Amino acid sequence: MSNSVHQDAHRDRGVGLRTRLHYSMYASELGFRVLKGHRRLTHWGARKQRALAGKALIKRTGCPVKIDPELGYRWIEPGELPGMDALIRSCDGVLEGARPHLPRLEAEAPGRYRIAFDLLGDDGLDERPELVDAMVSDELLACASDYLGGVPLLRRVAVGYSPGQEQPDGEPWAGSQLFHFDGEDDRQIKVFVLLSDVEDERDGPLTFLPAAASREAVRKLGGRPVGPVGSYMRAGPYSDEEVRRVVDPADLVTMTGKRGRILLLDTSTTLHQGSRVHHGRERTVFMGVFQRFDLVHETPFNWIDSSRFLASSPQALALSPPRAIPRNYYFPDPLAPDSAASRRGEVLREGQVSVPRPTAA
Repeated sequence: MSNSVHQDAHRDRGVGLRTRLHYSMYASELGFRVLKGHRRLTHWGARKQRALAGKALIKRTGCPVKIDPELGYRWIEPGELPGMDALIRSCDGVLEGARPHLPRLEAEAPGRYRIAFDLLGDDGLDERPELVDAMVSDELLACASDYLGGVPLLRRVAVGYSPGQEQPDGEPWAGSQLFHFDGEDDRQIKVFVLLSDVEDERDGPLTFLPAAASREAVRKLGGRPVGPVGSYMRAGPYSDEEVRRVVDPADLVTMTGKRGRILLLDTSTTLHQGSRVHHGRERTVFMGVFQRFDLVHETPFNWIDSSRFLASSPQALALSPPRAIPRNYYFPDPLAPDSAASRRGEVLREGQVSVPRPTAA
């Protein structure tokens, strides 16, 4: 995207000077480091509190689950994390309730927003506390604290549905369906749980390159390209042709397998793509997102009730963002007739520019 297009997009969206400055800095490696340093200083007290709480949690649990930063991912075996069976059963209920609405959602959603749908708004999440409980178990929080340097925030909980798509001539994929890095910070953890069997590429499996191999691929590609303005992507997307030139296909990891398979993935350090679901297929997946309290680039997050937990607990810390938002602020009921997908369709049909939101990979 050229600078003139960037400027036009900013102007069309009425983006303010502060936001334009943020994106201009965010796009460069040096600017990203400056923004990160500023965030770390701004939240120094909270960072210290979370680092101490994380160390105490790791000591208490022994941190049975760890992620190797050189890999940037870890498969979870059955029984390693508590609450996952209850999580899957609860997600089944979400999907069952959403089924009658899916044809309408697909018909209303324009273009790139048809890649993946989040079927769980803030109200739905509040009605299913077992989803949050599974994400803030001592074992999983200890893992996230170890990898992220302190008790992180659980910022997103989603039940994703990706419908099959017709494949036009030429490059059929777009957005998060192409290889990219997520850019909210230089590290984060996304928890993916398959809610349906993913057998092969027709089911649109999440596909990624381990962290060390991703760094080497970026070096061969000549550095990280600037992601789209207003996007959660800090780098990318890369075309398949670009990636194939520098990556051995044998190094790519795909999240195929039976329903219930679990993956912890750092989507900031691993080059990845997903949701390339072929016509006649579908993919359903649960996603939870852990990010640092002082993350560089904030994207929409869930309102989650922390009052069920002791105020001094790591669970309450994980559910206490830097700024409070009203319930349903970013994620109202996605199944309602006036859902975000419907509104985006109206906006794009009127020729306006819309800022993309993060979806499940």
